Amino acid sequence: MKQLSFVPPANLQRWFWVLLAINCVFIIASNWYMQPLATAEIVRFELAKDLKVAEKIIQYWDTYGKLHHAIIGIYIDFLFIVLYTSGLSVACMYFGRLSGHEILMRMGKFITWLLIVAGICDVIENIAMLKSLQDVPTHWSVLLAYDMATTKFSMVILSALYIAICLVFRLLRKIVL
Repeated sequence: MKQLSFVPPANLQRWFWVLLAINCVFIIASNWYMQPLATAEIVRFELAKDLKVAEKIIQYWDTYGKLHHAIIGIYIDFLFIVLYTSGLSVACMYFGRLSGHEILMRMGKFITWLLIVAGICDVIENIAMLKSLQDVPTHWSVLLAYDMATTKFSMVILSALYIAICLVFRLLRKIVL
């Protein structure tokens, strides 16, 4: 079966492990740095959808000294966008190859492009959230953040499902062969 990528399999495997480690360290470090603000609170703000809900979250953060942490967290997220999209893209290519199935290998390339779109959605979402946090939140900025977040999360979940499917094909190939 011909290889569909110019990257040798050993390099993909190496990049997968390196990016996985970097992403894990980054997540742990940013969660520690962002205390007392939790990641779940940021996600709740991303998915607020309603202006009144977003305003209540902002008011709560302001009251309890979390607003500055939220703004810094969003700026930190710009770096995380590069890390998670790179990591998931390499993972999709790597696990697509491990599956040994040509259609899944091709699908890995498609999912990689979707992850680039997810990263762009995440950037737009962050800009909309910063506008809401640093200025006056508007229905438009809150709804834009929600739309971009749901699009991004959908694509990230799709990539995770793709990786799981590739692992199943890999396991089945090992059992059958």
